Amino acid sequence: MEKLSKKTKILGGLTIAVVILGIITLFSIVGHKDSTELIIKQSPFGTMSCVEGQGWYIKGFADIYKYERAKAFYFNSSNEKVRGEGWEGDDTDEDDVDVTLSRNAGASMSGYVLYELPTDCEKLLALHRVYGNSKNIKHNLIRNEVLSAVRKTAPLYTAEEAKVTKFAEMNRMFNDQVTEGEYLTQTMVIKEPTGQDEVDSNGKVIKKAEYQEFTITKLKLDTNGRRIILKPSALTKAGIQISQCVIQKVKLDKIAQDQLDVVKKREMERVSKATEAETAKQEAITAREKGKAQVAAAEAAQLVEKITATTIAQKEKEVAVLQAQKEQEVAKYEALKALEVAKKIKAEKEAEAAANRALVSAGLTPQEKAEWEYKTKVGVAQALAQSTHPLVPEIMMNAGDQKNGSAMDAVGLRMLMDITDKLSK
Repeated sequence: MEKLSKKTKILGGLTIAVVILGIITLFSIVGHKDSTELIIKQSPFGTMSCVEGQGWYIKGFADIYKYERAKAFYFNSSNEKVRGEGWEGDDTDEDDVDVTLSRNAGASMSGYVLYELPTDCEKLLALHRVYGNSKNIKHNLIRNEVLSAVRKTAPLYTAEEAKVTKFAEMNRMFNDQVTEGEYLTQTMVIKEPTGQDEVDSNGKVIKKAEYQEFTITKLKLDTNGRRIILKPSALTKAGIQISQCVIQKVKLDKIAQDQLDVVKKREMERVSKATEAETAKQEAITAREKGKAQVAAAEAAQLVEKITATTIAQKEKEVAVLQAQKEQEVAKYEALKALEVAKKIKAEKEAEAAANRALVSAGLTPQEKAEWEYKTKVGVAQALAQSTHPLVPEIMMNAGDQKNGSAMDAVGLRMLMDITDKLSK
């Protein structure tokens, strides 16, 4: 192969240089924007603008400034997982934030804030003019506002509230102070005894208990009961949107933790005693109600027995009355029937007696008359004795002694005498 001439080499070098320059020029003229980016162009003449949309765009030899649309700021020194993923903080993040809770309790808080930069071009340009890049926005704006909100929120809650009873409320207060701004607060100092006065056997105080001062911070409200914003949120003013704002953990210092443990122990003892008292109360109520139930059951059984006995007695009484009424009706009927039979016999005998008297009048001798009367009375007695219908009721109340005769015997005898006397006339 022949050696390349000097001229050819020069042309080849120029060609390569032109290609390289063309590539450089091309990338200086056009650029590409992702959906996760916000881009600001500063033209060679100093004019700044925002790149809208996404994809390829014309640079026009402008200076390009790229911002991540969404980022996270962490205040955590333990690399805890956030949303299921671990993280490694950089120099724009922060370790746990040391705070002072209500009643002088020391603690440290960890958490994170997810934020989005404004898509409004004017607000994005305003941030760029002040901070210049994403790192400065995160470190000098986001960090300062978040740490300030954490430290302003902590004094509003005691150690127990921050750790347990009002943890969720504390998170909402933290979020509000990040997004709305710093609230106006007021502090007060209170004194509480650390023990009890020492007294002698007569109850006289010989040594007063020592007192400890505590600082309590509360929100100051307006006349309508609303919070007063002392300093509006710089993040909201800049158009930065807070997606999540979370305090993950509150770690108390040893003194505060010991105090909280004492409080928790006392509370557990109080709850235990209250539970025991309530249990005893319920057991007493149960025993009392059980006794009432037993008494009620016994009374019910007695009542059933009484009602049963009364019902049986009443039934027996009603049956006896009905039986007595029935017997009375039967006796009345039999008496009436016997009376009619007696009337019939009387009528027959009266007719026979009339005939006999006629015979006597016709000329019976005294002996014949006496004999006739005797036969007549005997015949009446026999007729009454042979009658199938009793002349007196068979059922009569007997108040006397059965051995000495009954009332029925006397009535029968009386009727027999009356009939014979009438026949003899």
